[in-house]
Amino acid sequence: MTTFKSTGAASTNRLIVVCEANSDVGFGHFFRCLHLVDALRTIYGISIYWVGNFDASLSELLSDRGYFKVNAVDIDGAIAQTLSLSARAVLCDTYKLTEEHTRKLHQQFKVCVIDDFGNTSQSSVDTIINFTVAANRYKYTAKQQLLGPRYFLCNKALDRVRKIHLSQYRAEKVREISNVLIAIGGHDRLSIGPHIADLLSLNKQYSVSLLGAYSSLTNIKRYQHIIRTRDMASLYEKADLVVSGGGLIKYESAYCGIPNIVVAQTPGQYAETLAFQNANLCYAVGSAATAVRNISLANEVEEKDRPAFNWSSQELIETADKALKQRKHLVQASCTHFEDNATARTAAAIFDEHYAQE
Repeated sequence: MTTFKSTGAASTNRLIVVCEANSDVGFGHFFRCLHLVDALRTIYGISIYWVGNFDASLSELLSDRGYFKVNAVDIDGAIAQTLSLSARAVLCDTYKLTEEHTRKLHQQFKVCVIDDFGNTSQSSVDTIINFTVAANRYKYTAKQQLLGPRYFLCNKALDRVRKIHLSQYRAEKVREISNVLIAIGGHDRLSIGPHIADLLSLNKQYSVSLLGAYSSLTNIKRYQHIIRTRDMASLYEKADLVVSGGGLIKYESAYCGIPNIVVAQTPGQYAETLAFQNANLCYAVGSAATAVRNISLANEVEEKDRPAFNWSSQELIETADKALKQRKHLVQASCTHFEDNATARTAAAIFDEHYAQE
């Protein structure tokens, strides 16, 4: 077991991040933690350790940014590794976290948890962060509760992109050719990104970019393929419409004031997306009641892996057109639900609660 045990002032100014980011869970948990701790380190000088199971590309990213990292195969190993360290607080973002895990952590640290679906009501949690639109319906017991989109966690570069898009809207600037960004997420479980790119690139009014590590693309001449990027802000700045898979990207798009369509890939994502749509922050496609033909998915996707809802080519095309024409509603909703500099606001709340008095 790797040990970085220390005492004194250094450890009281430290935070440990426990999360995972791989093909099984996607990358959203990782990046929202990264955005928060980037702010804590930059603004308040908090020292950060990372513990968990991370994709190789994300491990490289942490190294490039100068973060300490401890590898753990699973959540039990991550908790054990964390308990061998010294810090003032721990930030956990994983659906595998249990009451027993938080109880053990609370004996040694202040415990902060990022949650999505109201699954964290443990008495051992000191701070709960849930920036979803449905957050206030859950009965959390944490002393500090940072709930709703005003506590959204994103790259600070998106603060600038948000200002650009909102100012363009107010100036009523409209492009003749709409830039469409298809970004299903860190891991497209059903490989639907290329199918969506094929469809939307048939419209000559769209300039389509597909983000993701896809192979065997058949119509690559019709759109731009971006395998990976560390500069999502530049892609959002150019985008007039985003198509995502139901995770963090739909929140980033809405925060930036960009119309976005969500093709959710799990029932949980779909339910949360409907709440997001009800707040006028996105357009969802597909439902259990959709009767028209699905776009065929990749051959390797087995029937048991298909979601409980479906969607059609026509529905997607019509929704894209609607989203662009009704951008006004999205921008108004973005201004209502989100606040500028949201991540810095969240970092300040955590610092004041757990570090300011040290």
